[in-house]
Amino acid sequence: MIPYTTEPRADTGVSNVTMGIWLFLASEVMLFGALFSSYALLRVAAVDWPSGRDVLSLTFGLLNTMTLVLTTLFVLRARSSGHAKLRQNLGISILFAAVFLVSKSLEWRQELSLGLLPSTSTFLATYFTLTGLHAAHVVAGVFANVWVATGLARVSAAMTAGRTRALALYWVFVDLIWLIILVLLYLT
Repeated sequence: MIPYTTEPRADTGVSNVTMGIWLFLASEVMLFGALFSSYALLRVAAVDWPSGRDVLSLTFGLLNTMTLVLTTLFVLRARSSGHAKLRQNLGISILFAAVFLVSKSLEWRQELSLGLLPSTSTFLATYFTLTGLHAAHVVAGVFANVWVATGLARVSAAMTAGRTRALALYWVFVDLIWLIILVLLYLT
């Protein structure tokens, strides 16, 4: 078992939490990379591919983008704040993540009520797969925010700082994936 230390390791030059988050994000890049590659292959092979602007709500897409950016902004603010402000910033971040999830649910509900089902077309199957997996990552980020916020009283300031840095990297990744989804599905 690798001990949890806050100092950089001699063999890697980074702390265990930093190495762990980068390895985790590398696996996530492979997961989404495979899905984006599948999207590209399906799109170029399709005889007819709809424009996302004609099928999806750009208003929802932009609202989701704004709320995700605010989610990440408050996690980034938490990195440079004391315990009380850290907890407050993580709480605000959770609130914006919840707004994203509610907005996404309303968007899916609207689409489903219009008969836009994953079985309707390859475009919609791809859309629901990518946005659903992304939403699952937002839910995971909420749990991570709660974990960091509730751990403040139990762990050292150095451990909290490492956890908050890792959390910030995770949310930046979630934002970047969303921006790719926005461009590929909503704007093209």
